[in-house]
Amino acid sequence: MRLTLALLIAGLTTGWPIDAASAGAAMQTRTVASLWYRGLPAGVPRQVDLDAIRAAGLTAVTWPIQHGAGALELRRMADRAGLKVVIRTESEPLTPVSALTPGTHVDIAATRAPVALLPALAWRAVAHGARVVSFDADLSGAIGAAVSAVARQIAINATLVDTLSAGPAVRVDPPVESLDVALLEGPRSWVLVATNTAAAGTAPADTYAFMPSGVPSAEWLNLFDGSTIGMSSRPTGARWHIVLGAGDARVYVIDKVLK
Repeated sequence: MRLTLALLIAGLTTGWPIDAASAGAAMQTRTVASLWYRGLPAGVPRQVDLDAIRAAGLTAVTWPIQHGAGALELRRMADRAGLKVVIRTESEPLTPVSALTPGTHVDIAATRAPVALLPALAWRAVAHGARVVSFDADLSGAIGAAVSAVARQIAINATLVDTLSAGPAVRVDPPVESLDVALLEGPRSWVLVATNTAAAGTAPADTYAFMPSGVPSAEWLNLFDGSTIGMSSRPTGARWHIVLGAGDARVYVIDKVLK
């Protein structure tokens, strides 16, 4: 059974967006996980597939616009499975470079990108403003497991992610081409997203990230595993010594110092 995957980083209204532009206009600010799904045979949704998608931890499905005839039946089945729906055209594969300047909708061709890069690609796009990150892959095997893991990460941290906007720039010195460090902020928190899209077998990125003034230095919490990091406190701002392996993604949070 061929299933295609999507990570939808925003909930949908009850309307039917027909492409990326209209979908973005129709979105709420609720982070959900979605699956590119084309039916079996193509254009024919099956309840058993949608139930399996929900059981895998995803919370929405993405349906190609060319299969519009099956959309109403899909919506009925998706509601029964507890899934949201978005209508999209076909995907345009994301790259490590394009993930730095994404639109609200991006697509990851998981059959082309190494499995180990999927978390880094997805989180890099989210850190830079993507709201729908679509994976194209089979739900079974290592790729499906990787996509499911990222989807669960997004879902668990949905409430926090929904509140975030772009923060001040972080300076990385010396720069590493495959490394990106993005600082986001919410009403009460700073969030740091670091991703390394280097190929497997490449030496870890080993460098320093310099935070803007006012960003705290100590006890940043890793949202994935609960570990913490501390940063060096300097007159110009906190400094983080980064050692990040190829394909890794890290998301850290710390409370703001509110006056």
